[in-house]
Amino acid sequence: MALIGKIRSYSGLLIAIIGVGLAAFVLGDLFQYGPRQGGDARAQMILAEIDNTTISYPEFDERFNQHLESWKQQTGESSPGDQELFLIRQQVWEDIINEILLENELEKTGIDVTGEELLEMVVGSDPHPFIVQSFTDPQTGEFRAEEVRNFIQNIDMMEPQMRNQWLMLEQHIKNERREEKYKNIIERSYFVPDFFANVDYLGQNETADIQFIAQRYNTISDDDIEIGENDIKKAYKENKNQYRQEHTRDLEYVIIPVYPTEEDRREIKEDILELKEELQMVDDTERFVNAVSDERMDEQYYSKGELSSEIDSIMFNSPRGTTYGPYEQENAFVVAMLNDIQHRPDSMRASHILITYMGSMADQQQQIARDRTQAKQKADSLLDVVRNNPGELPQLAMQISDDPSAAMNQGDLDWFNDGEMIHEFNEAVANGSVGDIVKVETDYGFHIIHITDHSQTSKKVQVAKIIREIIPSNSTYRQVFREVSDFAALAREKGKDFENAAKEKGYSMREAEQLGKMDNNLPGVQEARQIIQWAFNEETKKGEISQIYDFEDLFVVAKLKNVRKEGVPTLDDIRDDMKRIAIRDKKFEIIAGKFEEKMKEHKSLEIVAKNLGLELNKAENLKFETSNLPGFGREPVVIGAAFALEENQISDPVKGNNAVFVIELTGKESVIAPDDLTNIRRQLQNTFNNRVANEVIEALKKNADIKDNRIRFY
Repeated sequence: MALIGKIRSYSGLLIAIIGVGLAAFVLGDLFQYGPRQGGDARAQMILAEIDNTTISYPEFDERFNQHLESWKQQTGESSPGDQELFLIRQQVWEDIINEILLENELEKTGIDVTGEELLEMVVGSDPHPFIVQSFTDPQTGEFRAEEVRNFIQNIDMMEPQMRNQWLMLEQHIKNERREEKYKNIIERSYFVPDFFANVDYLGQNETADIQFIAQRYNTISDDDIEIGENDIKKAYKENKNQYRQEHTRDLEYVIIPVYPTEEDRREIKEDILELKEELQMVDDTERFVNAVSDERMDEQYYSKGELSSEIDSIMFNSPRGTTYGPYEQENAFVVAMLNDIQHRPDSMRASHILITYMGSMADQQQQIARDRTQAKQKADSLLDVVRNNPGELPQLAMQISDDPSAAMNQGDLDWFNDGEMIHEFNEAVANGSVGDIVKVETDYGFHIIHITDHSQTSKKVQVAKIIREIIPSNSTYRQVFREVSDFAALAREKGKDFENAAKEKGYSMREAEQLGKMDNNLPGVQEARQIIQWAFNEETKKGEISQIYDFEDLFVVAKLKNVRKEGVPTLDDIRDDMKRIAIRDKKFEIIAGKFEEKMKEHKSLEIVAKNLGLELNKAENLKFETSNLPGFGREPVVIGAAFALEENQISDPVKGNNAVFVIELTGKESVIAPDDLTNIRRQLQNTFNNRVANEVIEALKKNADIKDNRIRFY
């Protein structure tokens, strides 16, 4: 929504501007990126270095705050949780990398957008989607091209914020066009020769029929295989590059939840029963509820069927002042009182002019110079003008309103549901009459409101609820913390195994492997960022036990089990994997030797299968592009070997993923590629084009020199 927050999600141009704020491509110099000079203190504030560009934490934080404000406007929420904050930071990080890498590429290629091109994208025959979205009549769905021209002609007369937002929108359109040109260059550089098109056609259409014998590796026990250190080293040399890894950590940890005891539940219930008696006697219900409840008073009016089944019938068939409870709902004890009964419209329509001031909610998004007294005086003057001539409100809204959407919708908020707007605004429209012009103050400033329509009324109720969460008491927390402290001390004892220490205390140990330095969660622990930071701290050594981490309703103690460096791991790091491969290689030698011995005696695969006690398998209509072999899972090497055979030829033993195979090609349906390969080329081109956007960025990241220091800051 616009500046009136929860008043409305519709906001014309502002929606586009929010999109710009979250777009992944905005010029880096707009935010003053660049190399920094300074001593050690400044170096400590470097969040990242991307090629020759340095990003300081204050710069990153500025971008983060901009995204945070956009998030608040889009969601209507004012207090994001830790998970939301982490995700916003991650988005900012990705945006910054993309911006810098792409901008560097665009500068190298000299790609730009002329003023004529930009004008065409704004007022031409095929305007940018943001322009269409912002200047489309919400009632008719008709694009108003003339209003675009009028808007541009009058931009110098508008408030600075509106001008800045328009310039940001133009900048985004321009940058998007530059990206598009860059993408087009890459797409047009892709060429499919006849040979490639022909191979692709054969891979999709040529089929093979095979029969084969196979002996699975697991038919031989690992205990029967003898391998030495040289075998393991050989497996490591041949396979180590397949195990390239990121900079990761392995943790062992225990989670100790804190549950409310029966004594805790009894005390909470007794407390809320006392509050129930007071609730029936107070004069100011809202103030009392806000003072004693875990949740603020819900001022909304509800229709029949909108309340929970526990109280819906009671509240709609009882006199005002009726109380019910305590009852249990969503891990809380609740007392409900029928606070008010009204007949209200289900939906309403209104237009408004917003006059905001310093310190209001709107002032967080705009730099407002006037104070509250000045804003009130201006609103009072406007109220007189609009009451004398209601028809002037649309034009005044465009010229004066501090709601940016007014420039597009002339202050008309269209139809909205009862309860959708911020409370004071909603009540003014719901309780007024159609045609009334009223002034009301909200957290966003003063509104001059013209009530333009109401739907039919229906009975609605307002319910005051005292809600008390069923949570552990302080004494329960202290008791559990003492128990966790005992465990942590036991785990730190020299030579004490972490898992055995957990078992001794009756805790279950968990493991988390290959954690990245920017991970945020552990299995069973949401928003575990502080544990990840501890694990990646240079001073944290392998085998070290963490402090006790408090996550409100649980405690966590962790052990740093392993440190994995980026790149090819050492043999010791993947010794178990290499041992398994070495064992499999030995099994292949044994099984392949048996196969080769029997194949010398008989050239018939059927007889060999019978002599070895194996089943003769068949697979028909295999295609080269497939990777799964029926009954054996993913076996691309086996399928590739089959297509390399001549008809009736029998292969040597083939080392598969799950077994050793000997294959005979029993039939092959060859195809001839058509003379006209246009459609095949087009399919391959489309596949390539669909991958360009993501893979270009990934390629740029892979080739860039990125030093990521985020772990220092969050």
